[in-house]
Amino acid sequence: MANYKDGIIRDGSSPGSGKCLGNVKNGIIREGFSPNLGSGKCLGNVKNGIIREGFSPNLGSGKCLGNVKNGVVRESFSPNLGSGSNVGKVRDFSIKGGDKMDEATAVACYHFLIKKIF
Repeated sequence: MANYKDGIIRDGSSPGSGKCLGNVKNGIIREGFSPNLGSGKCLGNVKNGIIREGFSPNLGSGKCLGNVKNGVVRESFSPNLGSGSNVGKVRDFSIKGGDKMDEATAVACYHFLIKKIF
């Protein structure tokens, strides 16, 4: 079970516990074992509900993987919200303590750091 606290995603059962899997800061998701926000290899980013894969720390750059609109997660290579095939509901890809993140960021963290869904 993964958890989220203060921008850090860990593999423990309660918020703040466990090995550091990565972090999210300003819409950029990074992989790494350091609990310092903004450190580690850039995996992707989220901007305006669009989830993108890429090693660039620039929001909106990289290959479009999917989007989140009205609680529905869709796989799409198009940067249009609501387009693409339905993958599931946001609640299907939740992280304990992640209710403080916006929906698209929570889904992106799940995809990049826990289990690939796109």
